[in-house]
Amino acid sequence: MNSRGPFSLVICGENYHRIGSLLPPIGQRPKFAQLYVFDPSTEVQDRMANFSSNDNILLPDIVQGLIEMFDETNELVKSFRRLRPQLQDPTTENLRLRIVGARVKGAEQYELPTGQELAGLIPGDFCPDKHDRDIIVNHRSEGLQRISSLNPKFDALHFPLLFPYGEDGYHTGITYVEEASNPLAKNWIHLPDKFLITHTGNRIKAITDVVYENFHTNYHDINYIKNRAIVTPTNRVVSEINDYMLAKVKGDAKTYYSSDSIEDDTINSSRWEEEYPTEFLNSLSFNGVPEHELQLKISTPVILLRNLNPSIGLCNGTRIMITQLGEHVIGGDIIGGSYDKTPVAIPRIVLNITEHRWPFILKRRQFPVRLCYAMTINKSQGQSLDIVGVYLPKPVFSHGQLYVAVSRVRSADGLHILVDNDGEVPQSYTRNIVYNETFVHLNSTATSVTGKSFINLY
Repeated sequence: MNSRGPFSLVICGENYHRIGSLLPPIGQRPKFAQLYVFDPSTEVQDRMANFSSNDNILLPDIVQGLIEMFDETNELVKSFRRLRPQLQDPTTENLRLRIVGARVKGAEQYELPTGQELAGLIPGDFCPDKHDRDIIVNHRSEGLQRISSLNPKFDALHFPLLFPYGEDGYHTGITYVEEASNPLAKNWIHLPDKFLITHTGNRIKAITDVVYENFHTNYHDINYIKNRAIVTPTNRVVSEINDYMLAKVKGDAKTYYSSDSIEDDTINSSRWEEEYPTEFLNSLSFNGVPEHELQLKISTPVILLRNLNPSIGLCNGTRIMITQLGEHVIGGDIIGGSYDKTPVAIPRIVLNITEHRWPFILKRRQFPVRLCYAMTINKSQGQSLDIVGVYLPKPVFSHGQLYVAVSRVRSADGLHILVDNDGEVPQSYTRNIVYNETFVHLNSTATSVTGKSFINLY
């Protein structure tokens, strides 16, 4: 294939699996499951001999490693291994292995199997009618017997690398549950308790106390600040958290007010200036745009909202620790990255803002920064931190947001989540938005991606 897409596996006809006996016919080389009970001293060579094509270059170390992995984890393999001593006894006759096909009552679909419930020995004669749903592996025979694709162990026998524990695949006993009967079935995921922050009162205080532990003694330390942040879906909540943290910093705040006006090039600009006075323009808030009123203190972290000078690290998304608050310029040190602790100066700039709700172009002259003790999930993209607090007063509302939020942290040990659902939904659940339609046209062997499989916190 000359296609640039990923390789695809296409199976034509019916997919089925056949299994032989425990031992090969006399004089023949052991194959497949027979290798589990045959001579262990030659198992690696026997397995490699089954791939005699020159196109297959197998490394003995890899084959040996796979053998050891299956011996340790796979209950099906362990069941075969336990037969080896008895099959080596020349007096043993008509010994069969029964691989149980019926589900144990109460067993869960993804529950790992145990050897006792998975397989057993059948010495001597037996009645096939009693084991019509089981797989019976005979002692020694010439032919192969076909395994029903409905048997729970069909997938584990056919694709051992995909079912390394010998767990069940598809079978007829899987319980069907309609999503409509379970309000948490679609796009809701359970969050592990180890990540959850419990709270009884002020939610913002609860998450800031965890993420910014010992803040009163470390608020001025750039190494302390650069390794932590709170992320949340909306700008409104970001402002609430930043205002709360600013009040905890020692010293007086300096307030910077923007200069707002309507762009002269706007059609009928004089008319709009009459209908939309300056006070109204000051009240407008936009995503990715500094507020009209900007309050800062020395030793507070801010995030750049525009590219100023990428050659010295002043890029959109760069965090800076404030060290000076002038009238026309603010100074600070870059937090993290290649330019960590580099001193920089930030001027006021003019930002032209177009919003479909308003019939004019707004000109706002202001420092292109905002406090960043907390930031929106979208703005946090590109950040890698040691301690991250994910605050969800409401569930995320766009595709992949939850994944972006939890992946900001370098290690699971530094992840803390505070959920504030209404009374109908437990606090250990949150919504994970995934638009499956985005995967429809991907040329991949993957068949589907669901809200539950898109992110795994365990």
